Amino acid sequence: MHSTTSRGAVLATLLALIGVFATYRALPAGADGWQDCSTGQFCLYTAADGSGTAWAAGPDDDGQTYGADRDDKAVSAWNNTPYWACVYADASYGGGIQALRPGFRGDLSLGSVDLTGDVSSHKLAKAKSGCWTGFERCTDGRLCLFAEPGGRGEATVSTADNPGYGAAWDNKVVSVWNRTGQHVCFFRAPDYTSTWTIDGRDYDAYVVLRGDSTTVPAPYAPTFSSHKFVDSTSEC
Repeated sequence: MHSTTSRGAVLATLLALIGVFATYRALPAGADGWQDCSTGQFCLYTAADGSGTAWAAGPDDDGQTYGADRDDKAVSAWNNTPYWACVYADASYGGGIQALRPGFRGDLSLGSVDLTGDVSSHKLAKAKSGCWTGFERCTDGRLCLFAEPGGRGEATVSTADNPGYGAAWDNKVVSVWNRTGQHVCFFRAPDYTSTWTIDGRDYDAYVVLRGDSTTVPAPYAPTFSSHKFVDSTSEC
């Protein structure tokens, strides 16, 4: 659950979530023209029908960020895993999404969203719905802030009060997971000040309760500029 309160404060420092380059290996060519993709691997190709340069990634590989040799290069894919393969137009699971079913083999132009030559990150998910969230990147004991809905996109973490986000995150927070033992009060201006006016009523803070994850609704998002941790929402 999340709530609003007429007093406020919020937490957030700008420690970036670490994205590790996915691990890939070159693939041998198959008899049908598609380059081989071993069982349990998700394979991307730089040309149609499984041709061109190819790489494979497994379930344990971190695909949040691609190097220059792979970024925006994928044209076709083979999902030879039991998972859904989620490919994204931007790094950190951001931008447009294409969800490739287990066993998918084809050009990226076949999907509901054409990401031909426009893939910058990927992950494997147990269900199709997992492609639309990135909250799993938030570890216990941290407040995680995300630049896109559902915990997707660029992210940062915090464990202390933050009186001012600065240019890096000011007015950019769209979703939040509070995995700390305290509630977090978010404010529209630095130094835990300012208000939102909704239907003639002023609200000083937007509160994310301990343990809650949420995509912040309008008009609160994306307007956060500071936050603080509290034990009671009355402290906001």
